[in-house]
Amino acid sequence: MKSDPWYRLYLFFDEIQNIPGWEKFVRTVYDSQDDDIYVTGSNSRLLSGDFSTVIGGRVLEYQLQPFTFIEFLDFHGYSQLDLYSINEQKTELNRLFETYLESGGFCETIILSDQQKEIYRQSLIDKIVLKDIIGRYRIQKPDIIQNLFLYIARNPGSSVSAAKLSSVMGIDDKTVSLFLSYLNNVFLLRKIDKYQWKTRNIFRSQRKYYLSDNLFTHLCLESRRLENFIYTHLIEKYGASSVLFLKNEKGQEVDFVVTYGRHYYCYQVCTDLNDENKKREFRSLLNLMKYRSPEEIKKDKYCLLYLKDSRLVKDIAQGIVVKQVMEFVLISKSRSSKDDSHNNYPDI
Repeated sequence: MKSDPWYRLYLFFDEIQNIPGWEKFVRTVYDSQDDDIYVTGSNSRLLSGDFSTVIGGRVLEYQLQPFTFIEFLDFHGYSQLDLYSINEQKTELNRLFETYLESGGFCETIILSDQQKEIYRQSLIDKIVLKDIIGRYRIQKPDIIQNLFLYIARNPGSSVSAAKLSSVMGIDDKTVSLFLSYLNNVFLLRKIDKYQWKTRNIFRSQRKYYLSDNLFTHLCLESRRLENFIYTHLIEKYGASSVLFLKNEKGQEVDFVVTYGRHYYCYQVCTDLNDENKKREFRSLLNLMKYRSPEEIKKDKYCLLYLKDSRLVKDIAQGIVVKQVMEFVLISKSRSSKDDSHNNYPDI
């Protein structure tokens, strides 16, 4: 195969990872011709760590993520939203938000019925877990890794350790850690580490796991589904390595903290903010503020996010912004689109 020297050749290979020795073929083509080569696929065999040594480091990897909520709205004809248009079209936006919260952002599912979405979701899980992970790593007891995924799918955002999961699953903690890494590598799960607010150290022995998209949150409670949505929003905005969770020795927890230099952007998430739980939800953020100096607090951001506000008295705690989840996502996006600087994010 030789390209015309007057024209640049673009080669596209889809799902080529299913052909044995494909890496050497691509390397040969790359070395022999000055062409652009695009390799696409849908399983973990295309992860750059597996073949970049064969290609010789000549790899630019792009990970195509499901639609964000903003992109989901854009698909439905809602773009460039400001506070006025959000309020004007709130009923329809709320309906679309509920749909996204339940079904996620896989573009294939947008035009499907609820029944078709269930079929698509199950086929996707079967493909990734059964055909990709189990086949690739030659797992002898596939039911174990399936049950591990189902456990996380029912409890996204739960603080867990390999030892705890080992006890629940009835297998040793090394196997648990290995299986979790497989699920993480194929982007079914995402992990965040614990951040100790006193020592400012990161602890990787205790983690929280979230699902890569809300399509997979069909087994969990609405509160977990909402928290999973906020997680995917934050990592899209700030990057996965910047998003952590906080927990002190008393078990008091802040759902998410984004570390930006020495500054914190902190988020507590609840489904229904009411008179019974408001003190607890505010307390999580207020406890963190005790360990921050007045100067640090001025540059930190503390936000309590809710789906529904049932409080009779709409009181707030000093220094904490209270926002409805959908408005938080839409308004922060409209502001960040004007200026991507994190410093221009004063209202969280």
